[in-house]
Amino acid sequence: MAEVQWYYARNDQQFGPVSASELKQLADAGRLSPDDLLWREGMESWATAVNLRGLFSPEATAPAGSATQATQTALANKPAESSTPARPQPAPAGLRGPALRGVMRTTQIIMWTMCVLVVLTGVVLFTRAFLVAESATEEAAAAAVFATFFIAAYVLARSGEKLSDLLTARRRRR
Repeated sequence: MAEVQWYYARNDQQFGPVSASELKQLADAGRLSPDDLLWREGMESWATAVNLRGLFSPEATAPAGSATQATQTALANKPAESSTPARPQPAPAGLRGPALRGVMRTTQIIMWTMCVLVVLTGVVLFTRAFLVAESATEEAAAAAVFATFFIAAYVLARSGEKLSDLLTARRRRR
């Protein structure tokens, strides 16, 4: 059974084919980053290297340059569908590495800032309503106001996470 051949793309350049153990060596040497793209025959599109389980996990007991058992499992050989090697698809254009990280980091900072502001607004409104409350019903209403703001902050946080996932998926499709 032939070993799976991988292609990788970084900085608008495509490299390969390389074996799974060579891929692990590149990652260990820092010549393959988690943001670089990988492709092998049978994949529909390129995927970020960080998604390949075991490729970037530090293994203190493994000798330098050798592929670990976890990596070998994650990069399991698949039988080739034909005797001739497939041509890799061209690497996607668009947002890559640092540019995508910058967009995602900015988006996450904005979303988390909004979350903090929403929670602080909820705390202020809750405190104000609770201090002027004259009955248990008004205190419960103040608590409901805080709960509403807290839920809104949670929704914002999840929206930021989903937006990051969307940007990452968009990058993979290109």
